[in-house]
Amino acid sequence: MPLAPLPDQGRRYDDHRRVLLSDTTPDGRLRLDAIARFLHDIATLDNTDAPLVDKGLWVIRSIDIEIFSWPRYLDAVDLATAVSGTGRAWAERRTDLLVRGELLVSAAAVWVNTRPDTGAPASLPDGFDEVYGEAAAGRRVRPSLVITTPDTEPEATWHLDLRRSDLDIVDHVNNAIHLALVEEALWRAGLSAALTGPTHVRIEFPRSLPGGSAATVSLWGTDPLTVVVGDDEGPSSVTAIERLEQPSP
Repeated sequence: MPLAPLPDQGRRYDDHRRVLLSDTTPDGRLRLDAIARFLHDIATLDNTDAPLVDKGLWVIRSIDIEIFSWPRYLDAVDLATAVSGTGRAWAERRTDLLVRGELLVSAAAVWVNTRPDTGAPASLPDGFDEVYGEAAAGRRVRPSLVITTPDTEPEATWHLDLRRSDLDIVDHVNNAIHLALVEEALWRAGLSAALTGPTHVRIEFPRSLPGGSAATVSLWGTDPLTVVVGDDEGPSSVTAIERLEQPSP
């Protein structure tokens, strides 16, 4: 299903990034984890800039990424983000990445506001609707997990060490690292070609992944190509990758 359009009313936040060495594969393609960092960063900057006393403590439940054409090394990327829907304790944020005026990547991330003491969902911060409601325009969204993990044995499984630098400020493995592990799994399986041309990527986070141990990364090469990252307690992220059939808007 195509993503909702970037709202053309209400609050919108713009930023500019350059695709640099730490963002790319050896052939110059912007990596999935770098796209996730771009999405994280512009969301954080918008939230920091917003006139809200309570900024909330937000964690990502899912990200849909439509890649019409892959940004490349040294591309100047213009980013625009806006809240495109809300729920009881969560909000969807749409973000577009443009290079030289051409839309290359669209993304929709569902962020859940959580309680600092328990991590349980919390109501949207006071004043959130006053700041973001016009852009959301009454559109309701849900933090649903919709990817079905294949019921067959994975085609490949790896146990990859996690580093302290993989942890973020809420003391779990950062969401972008999950997509770095997806990139690693595809490369090890000889399937990096799945990340060329128009591509749809959806990643879901059923639970956080603590640091201090190895991650189990399992891959199924079926359609969609599926990668699960987790540990002994079970899956922490599930990613589905498939060819994007629709043309760029």
